[in-house]
Amino acid sequence: MESVPKRLLFGALAAGLLAVGGYVWLQIRTSPLSSAPPRLATDTVAAKEAAENPLLSELLADDYADAEELEYYDRNAVRRALLDEQARATGRRAVAVAYLLAALDEDYARNRDVVLAALDARLADPTDDDDVIEYAITLCKRGDQTLRQPLFAAAGRCVGEAAELLGTFYAELIASDVDGFLEVLRRFPAGEQRRIADLMAQSLVVTSEEQVSDDQFDNLYDTLTRRVAQGKSPICAAARQCLEALDRELSDESPRPATIQARERAKAAAW
Repeated sequence: MESVPKRLLFGALAAGLLAVGGYVWLQIRTSPLSSAPPRLATDTVAAKEAAENPLLSELLADDYADAEELEYYDRNAVRRALLDEQARATGRRAVAVAYLLAALDEDYARNRDVVLAALDARLADPTDDDDVIEYAITLCKRGDQTLRQPLFAAAGRCVGEAAELLGTFYAELIASDVDGFLEVLRRFPAGEQRRIADLMAQSLVVTSEEQVSDDQFDNLYDTLTRRVAQGKSPICAAARQCLEALDRELSDESPRPATIQARERAKAAAW
C-alpha cells in the first residue's frame, strides 16, 4: 500500500480544524445574549438617580440639605421623593433626608431623633463636618424648643467653626427670648454656663445693627440687669453669667457704644 502524501494529510487536518471552528462560531452566533444588565459604577448610579429624580439632585446636592429650599418645590412631590430616598440612603445622606422630612413635619419625632443621634455622633468626633449642628439649630428655630437643651449642652464639646455656629444661635436666641435663654442656661453647672455665655457674648458683640440694633442690645442688657437684681434664684445666677460675659467682651473700642452706656448706667444703679 502506498503511503499517503504529506500534502494530502496536512490538507485533511486543516479542513477538519476549519469545520470545528465553524461549528463553534455558529453556536456562539445562535446562542441568546445574557439578559443581565452591566453593573453600574457608583458615580453612574448617582447620575442615573439624579436624572430620574431631579428633586434629589437639587435638595441633596453633595448630601447636604437646606430646609429653606423646600418652599420652592411642590410639597407632595418632595415628600414622596424623600420617603423613597430614605429607604436606601445611608450616612450623611440619610441624616440630610431625615432633616428635610422633619422640616416637612413628616413623622417628625422619628426623623428629629435621627438628627439628634447624628448630633451626638458629631460631638464625639470633632473631625466630622458641622452640617448636623446646622440641622438641629434650624429645627429649633422652626419651633422645636426641646432642641435647646442638647444645643446648649454641645457648647463644651465644640471649638472653631462649630462653636461659632452655636454662639450665633445663642446670640439670636437671647436677643429674641431672653427669659427662654435663661431658663435653659440655669439648668447647667456654673462652668458650662460660663462657656455658653461666652460664646453668646462673643457673637452678640460683633453682630451688625441690622441683626440686633443698639436699642435691642441696650434693652437686653437692662433686662439681664433686672433679672440679676431679683435675688439669688438660678435664673439670677444665669443672668449674672451673661452680664459678666458681655462685660468681658465689651470695651471702649466696642462697636456698641450704646451698650457701653447701658452698662455704665446699670453699674451706677447697682452702686
